[in-house]
Amino acid sequence: MKQQYIFLSTALLLAGSSMAQNISSPYSVLGIGDLEITDHGRYAASGSASVSRREVGYYNFSNPASLTVIPYKNINLDMSFRGRSSKYKMPGADTIIGPASDFIVKKVSLAYKMTPKSAFAIGLRPYSTVDYQYVSSSNLNDPNLDYLRYTQGTGGIYQTYFSYAHTLGKQFSAGITTSWLFGSLQNTTSFYSDAYALTIDKKETKFYNSAGITAGLQYYSSDKKKWQHSVGATVSLFSKLKGYSQIEYIEADTMLSRTKAEDISFAMPVSGSLGYSLANRNGLSFHVQGTYQQWPLQKIAYKNISIQDAVGFNAGMEYSNKVKINDYTVEKYYLALGLRYDQSYLATGSNRLVDYAITFGGGKNITPTMGINISMEAGKKGNSSLNQVRENYFQFSIGVTLKDIWYSSKKFGLYR
Repeated sequence: MKQQYIFLSTALLLAGSSMAQNISSPYSVLGIGDLEITDHGRYAASGSASVSRREVGYYNFSNPASLTVIPYKNINLDMSFRGRSSKYKMPGADTIIGPASDFIVKKVSLAYKMTPKSAFAIGLRPYSTVDYQYVSSSNLNDPNLDYLRYTQGTGGIYQTYFSYAHTLGKQFSAGITTSWLFGSLQNTTSFYSDAYALTIDKKETKFYNSAGITAGLQYYSSDKKKWQHSVGATVSLFSKLKGYSQIEYIEADTMLSRTKAEDISFAMPVSGSLGYSLANRNGLSFHVQGTYQQWPLQKIAYKNISIQDAVGFNAGMEYSNKVKINDYTVEKYYLALGLRYDQSYLATGSNRLVDYAITFGGGKNITPTMGINISMEAGKKGNSSLNQVRENYFQFSIGVTLKDIWYSSKKFGLYR
């Protein structure tokens, strides 16, 4: 088990450098990029309908109140990877562009239940990602003397967080997550011209940070009944993303000039989610969830683009195969499928940018201390008939969960 902890600890250090690598996403040029809306863990297979979920042995980031389901003195180390392949169709064109693909770290977390009624978690995940690239040509008063302009965007906003939860009686749990958002968004425009012997890069970097808080509550009925009910709700809010923007002009790796740093900000939404789960003792369960984001009115530096309130809907079902060993119930494996519908906070004209997908997958406990989960998702984002770039994508997530019991020493107050 010690080797497994070393593996996850190393992954925590590597995650920050690998999370930023993403495939091309045309609409991430707007706002702060594409927001992360998929669980990328156990619950991704059931449509990411997770706010009401409480599975023993699994940490549920979407609702901090779910931490209390972890057994006393158990520690969970989670890491998730995501692979994605996308093809694009431009408005008014029949040609399909792509595929583009990647494979990156999406989530690293540690959760521990230190008392019979209280638990905490820490983690790191992407909040938004930016990755776009396109090429255009132009000329300087002479159609025979043209130049190429290559634009590339990279970076993203990351979320590091601390969660705490406490049991309230026998059927309620409450939790809170405090977050710190940080990161940078880079836009690099390169100008090339053989006729002018021109090679100049214009690099604009925006640095952001913000603080946030999420409050969660869960109700769950007795597990002794044939059918169990659970309800979950969360409310999240963040301060404005604040920072500064700076532009550098570079030629052949030599900086020509740098502008003075300019203060910038980006207003964040107030969001809420509500979910319901129904499960029976035979292992079959059904889950639904709705999400609403209220975005402040603010300008976007692109014509015909606006920021609007957004809604999301998630639904899924799962079968969990469990066996009884002595006085304990142990899950051997699970299978799940679902669907999700998400509006982007961005709109093109009067048309919303919509992302919807079907999901499926499963997981298995390989050993008493290690489990894996795999989920797959096929979806579409954007609608070319509405003058939007359409993205058809397939993605999969692989998660690893390491579980063990840490015993405390009364003499030294240490954990093994």
